[in-house]
Amino acid sequence: MKKQYAGSHDEINAQILKDLEVLNEPMLNRWKEANDNGLRLRYKFKINVAEGTCKCHLTAVPNDDTLYRLRNNENLVAFETARYVTSPLIVKGAAAGPELAASGMFADLLRLGRAFSTFET
Repeated sequence: MKKQYAGSHDEINAQILKDLEVLNEPMLNRWKEANDNGLRLRYKFKINVAEGTCKCHLTAVPNDDTLYRLRNNENLVAFETARYVTSPLIVKGAAAGPELAASGMFADLLRLGRAFSTFET
């Protein structure tokens, strides 16, 4: 059963943050393990058009991964296409901040949902 939250916006946010505290220790352990092995934790989002799948996950990346060198305020998109097989096209730049990034990602997910729904029979 899903947990239901009630109260004002601030009260609900406080409740959610309190519930998320159970993740602090496992995430810290994951960060320490990556750091001890010379890795950095990064979120990776992959769209596989051929398979019609997408995946977003937190992963530990080595120092030869382009995500390794990202700073807190940066985003990176790597395009691996038929024209960029051996070396992906990299677009890197300043991030827009959490609010704008979240709204942009939500808009992208809506567009992806519409695009993939046209493939259904």
